[in-house]
Amino acid sequence: MCASNSTPRASSQSAKTSQEGSFSVNLTTRFVLLAFLLVNAIAFSTGMMCRIILLSPLMYPHYITNTISSPSATETATTATANLGMMFEFPVLHRDNDLSLTTFSTKLFQQETAHHLDQYDLLNEDSSDDEDSSDDEDEVELNAKGGSLDYPSGQHLSVDIKHIDSEFLNSEERLTQAMFAIVEESEGMQLSYHCRSFASGGVSCLGVGLGSHVSIYTWPQKGVIIMDFFTRSAKPLVPILPIVKKNFAVPIRDDDLARETDDEEPTLEPKMLWSHKLRGFRHGFGPSKYHDTPLDNELGTDVLARLDAKTPLFSGGTDFQRVDIVELIDPLVRTYVSPDRPDKMLFLDGVQQSTLYGEAEYHEALVHPAMFAHPNPKRVAIIGGGEGATLREVLKHNTVEEVVMVEIDGELVGMCREHLPEWSNCTDIEGSDADSCFDDSRASVEFEDAFGWFIDRFKDDESMEEKFDVFIMDALDPDKLVDIVGSLYKDNDFVQSLFNGLSDNGVFVVQIGEADSLEDAALEAGPAKDTAHMMEGLENAGFESMHGYDEFHSHFYDPWSYLICFKDIKSRESWYKTSAKIEIELHQRLHRTKSGKHSLLYFDAPTMINYQVSPKVEEVVYCRKDVAPWGCDQYLGGQQPGLLNARNSTIGKPAYDPVFERHSRHILGMGARETTSFSEITHHLSSTIQETMGEEVAGRL
Repeated sequence: MCASNSTPRASSQSAKTSQEGSFSVNLTTRFVLLAFLLVNAIAFSTGMMCRIILLSPLMYPHYITNTISSPSATETATTATANLGMMFEFPVLHRDNDLSLTTFSTKLFQQETAHHLDQYDLLNEDSSDDEDSSDDEDEVELNAKGGSLDYPSGQHLSVDIKHIDSEFLNSEERLTQAMFAIVEESEGMQLSYHCRSFASGGVSCLGVGLGSHVSIYTWPQKGVIIMDFFTRSAKPLVPILPIVKKNFAVPIRDDDLARETDDEEPTLEPKMLWSHKLRGFRHGFGPSKYHDTPLDNELGTDVLARLDAKTPLFSGGTDFQRVDIVELIDPLVRTYVSPDRPDKMLFLDGVQQSTLYGEAEYHEALVHPAMFAHPNPKRVAIIGGGEGATLREVLKHNTVEEVVMVEIDGELVGMCREHLPEWSNCTDIEGSDADSCFDDSRASVEFEDAFGWFIDRFKDDESMEEKFDVFIMDALDPDKLVDIVGSLYKDNDFVQSLFNGLSDNGVFVVQIGEADSLEDAALEAGPAKDTAHMMEGLENAGFESMHGYDEFHSHFYDPWSYLICFKDIKSRESWYKTSAKIEIELHQRLHRTKSGKHSLLYFDAPTMINYQVSPKVEEVVYCRKDVAPWGCDQYLGGQQPGLLNARNSTIGKPAYDPVFERHSRHILGMGARETTSFSEITHHLSSTIQETMGEEVAGRL
């Protein structure tokens, strides 16, 4: 155990040393506060310098974030942008758009912070007018509470383009310039955008607009760009396609073509595919055959929604309906004669009316059976037929002296003359004195409502107006709920005027839309109730015989039905001409062509023979009436056709009876073509059964 040897002197020296090493500083409150502010100022300045360096144009030339709150701030920001070498102007709100409050948030990959902008104020073109400021505030509040932009619907446009310059596809700056150009030319509003370039090549961009967005992805190696456009606006989106093509379809240089043609700047023409769809839930959207929105009909679902090479030739409205004319190349449809010829399609209120590939089959099936069913048609009236093709087919008959076409929509005729000249082309018909059938001296076009036109002239049978031999009705389908055609099918006065306006052996033919299917209810109970009403009116008006026939090659999505009506049952005999007789009349009654081609592309004698027999499906649907018509039990109830109940021979046959039309001719063969009355046919039928099946069977009838 050790003991301490310290002495008093050593202790005093140690204490003295401790006193000399310690010190104290007296600081005032003012000094502490100033020091704190200085340190924070240095830290803030250092952070801002780092931010400027990291976000400079040398490293991120396309990054820009600004808040526009006043014209003076805009001028300052624009000057700063110019100093940075940026090519973009700040967005300006167009007068057609509403001022809207938005929030903006973004987070970059593998960064801890996120950026959030609570309010993005936009510069309105009319913001300098202080008097309108209160109105703008009201609009903002309206949109925020659920105005038109908040309705759960929109439009989606997809565009694919190939054969595009690779340098353009690999440039963020040029792509964003093109994106801004589209927004500007379509009078939209671009709020923000974001682009990324990839080491392997290609650029991905996303632009957010006022109720819209656009996304872009490129493959420079393949010369391909894919774009998606979406908008909540009801303003049509398809019309921006020419703007898209102008700004993004930058041609690619074709070196092979350069060597072959010695062209200094040869290019490969870009090819564009696109599709358009309506999104969300709209007024009139539902599981019905006909919608209030035209793009919910066949135009949108069957044509625009497909990713094909197509070009809108016209899209607009008249005083009566919306008109769309589209040219497209359908990869599933090719012709032997011209495999690369584009098809053309006409839509009224979104419903397909005619196609270049199928218009001849449709219009020849509508016109020529009725024309050849009349022995000598001189005066013909057409109801509707704005494309001009029905008129063209009538003018092919050399017996025709006058054709009156009554069409309510004169604007439609003008559009068809400009964009669908093939439909009304009479240049190859020897008997025509005009290039356009509308200008033929035998034709007169009345731009009036057919309903009033016929009632004014033929309301009663004592009318002094000259009567017509054939009426051809080529209006919208009766099962489409359109105001301008409703009276044509449901008004008994109009139907009576048709009967009164025909000559004694006159013929009336009308297209009645999609053919029936085996699953359909009776006409009176299904969507074709307007057709049933019209047929009842035709019979009540006095037409003694009506016959239905279908055509399967009109390039519609279903077979198409027609109804032909004979004023006198004796004129019905002409409907059942033999094939040889039809061939002779085709040769005698049709004008020759200047080119030497046949006058008709589709209709001939065998086709007419097929029309003479009512389709089986018509018989089935006809027999689904609440009270089964005459003959249905015998033919659809399992009994043999020969056991037709001849006791009904004293009962008058209805004007429309597909059961009788089909089976009386089957049993009697050619004899049905010469007989003229129901009682004569059934008497002949009873005698035939007695001869072929014996007295015992005939006695049970």
